[in-house]
Amino acid sequence: MIAIRSYEAGDFDALAALIDAASAPERAMTPTGVREFLDFPGFEPATDLFVAPAASGSDLAGARDVRVIARGDETVPILESWGAMRPDARAGGTPGALLQAALGRAERVVGERGRVTGLFQARCGEEDASSRAVFESHGLRLARALLTILRPNLENLEAPQFREGIAVRPFRVGVDEDAWVDAFNDAFADHWGGFMGMSVAFWTRYVRRPSFKPDISLVAWDGDEIAGFGHFRIDDELNALRGRREAVMRYIGVRPRWRRIGLGMALTRAGLVAVRAAGMTSVVSGVDSENVTGAHHLYEREGFVTVRRHLMYRMAVRPSSLDPFGAPRRRAGGASLA
Repeated sequence: MIAIRSYEAGDFDALAALIDAASAPERAMTPTGVREFLDFPGFEPATDLFVAPAASGSDLAGARDVRVIARGDETVPILESWGAMRPDARAGGTPGALLQAALGRAERVVGERGRVTGLFQARCGEEDASSRAVFESHGLRLARALLTILRPNLENLEAPQFREGIAVRPFRVGVDEDAWVDAFNDAFADHWGGFMGMSVAFWTRYVRRPSFKPDISLVAWDGDEIAGFGHFRIDDELNALRGRREAVMRYIGVRPRWRRIGLGMALTRAGLVAVRAAGMTSVVSGVDSENVTGAHHLYEREGFVTVRRHLMYRMAVRPSSLDPFGAPRRRAGGASLA
């Protein structure tokens, strides 16, 4: 029988080791990163994270969670599930049992929120045939391809040019949170899938993390309104582990009223210049392959190349009060909300 249980505080080191093993030979997350991963508004590891103990010792063979993302107040809640498996434990029924537990918890969350339906989504690498098979056998369907893009160097950067009247300043922690979140949700309101929403609770925690550097989180103001933003981050701890000097281009957003004036390109260029000044030598980012604003092509013109494709799978989930460890209720071909 496959042993699946809820996460316990004593699993922290084993969880960190599992993430490293699953991403080997690349280091994917530091202890600080794991703590931040567990510290998410509304996320309770004891109820929302499931683990599969290894056959021997205190290691974990796998883990999978579920959490409400986006703004969090959507009529149809968006529940994202992350998972990891040790390479030597990917065969057998453990991945499916973990996904089953996460789906069961997602159904309970939808019921607890009094919603009629929710949207469950999970991601994997394009080359990860085993995860794709598990997703599809539980009713998830392929919905979108997401790209990891890289600018391998920060040479030959173009100087940013902003329209007259646009003032660009670093983010002010403790001052700009509410206005920035409003601007973010306006900028990404037409993004596919609805998951690019932001809550003030999440952003308020995020900007107080060590990887948040105000000088490379740029805000473009038009008078007293935010027109757009270019948020970059640097994880010094992860860079030290990897022996790199790499920044992450996390968000480039332009509100609809300020589109088609070159603001997105200017913010991208300004951020690249800023992270180079901070000592970085490369920048990585993620982008929707079919973004309605054509961001993917903008980044290509700015020297980014695609280095990996990730696939997002989705399905609708209905409310349930059953325990997530209860009998399997999945049915192949479950409804999807793409």
